Amino acid sequence: MNFAELFKKNIILIPIVASLVVGTFTSIRYVLNLTSTIDDSKLTIIKLESELEIAKKNITDMNTRLTSAESTWQMAENLYRQLADQVREHSYDIKDLNR
Repeated sequence: MNFAELFKKNIILIPIVASLVVGTFTSIRYVLNLTSTIDDSKLTIIKLESELEIAKKNITDMNTRLTSAESTWQMAENLYRQLADQVREHSYDIKDLNR
């Protein structure tokens, strides 16, 4: 048997074998790319989780500052009202003295 006769007998098998080899190579490459994508996504998720923790701490700090600022504002408003009442009382006293 020479090579030409063997080739003629197995002409149908050559495209099948070629397609199996190419299909296997493509499948392996796809799985490797998918694994790489999954690993990259894991790293991104880990980074996002750490950034989320930092953002939560910053939000807590801002809430604390805002609460403190609101308390200071309310105290200032109360002091202003007391001062306004005292000035009003003094103005009435001055009017009474002028009579």
